[in-house]
Amino acid sequence: MVCSEMKLELGVYGAEMLVRVLMTAALLLTPPGMAAAQEPTPLEQFLLQYRCLVVDRLERIYATGDPEKYQDEYLIIDIPPHPETYVQCLFYAKKKLYCEAASGFFLNAANEPRTMRLPAGSIAALARLGFSTDDSNGNFRLDIDIADPPDFNAIADLMLKALRDAYGADADTKLRFQAPYAERATRKCVPTS
Repeated sequence: MVCSEMKLELGVYGAEMLVRVLMTAALLLTPPGMAAAQEPTPLEQFLLQYRCLVVDRLERIYATGDPEKYQDEYLIIDIPPHPETYVQCLFYAKKKLYCEAASGFFLNAANEPRTMRLPAGSIAALARLGFSTDDSNGNFRLDIDIADPPDFNAIADLMLKALRDAYGADADTKLRFQAPYAERATRKCVPTS
């Protein structure tokens, strides 16, 4: 039986319990002194939790075809219920990807004063990932030249690191995905949230 099929039969909570049991068994069988080196960092836990779900969607969005013909080849990942905690990326040409991290700029109507700004530490974290730091007219932006085929793992990690570093997401955070061409995860990535 394949692991993904086992997860489907066990259900989400049963699969989570199985993973915890297996991780505990692995820790118990690890020689003393090696356990600390093998324990995943919080970032690694977060990436392990969500990378497959993001890569799966990115692959299917990209496979849709010509971005100039299919103009909504995007993925938005947000942290509900907070309206200004999201990262979104759009394939807009065969070898181009445009990403934005929410700045709070669009939270209020154009004629209302701005009520949200990201803390300086969050903006600095986004800058380290390559995003612009100017939010005077919109979100923090990043335009990327991508290989053909794209490195979907690198794109997924960029999006997830932005969510973690700028908005505090972690492995326990429930993320929401919006993508017209990939609304649900496929069987290769059984969601755990």
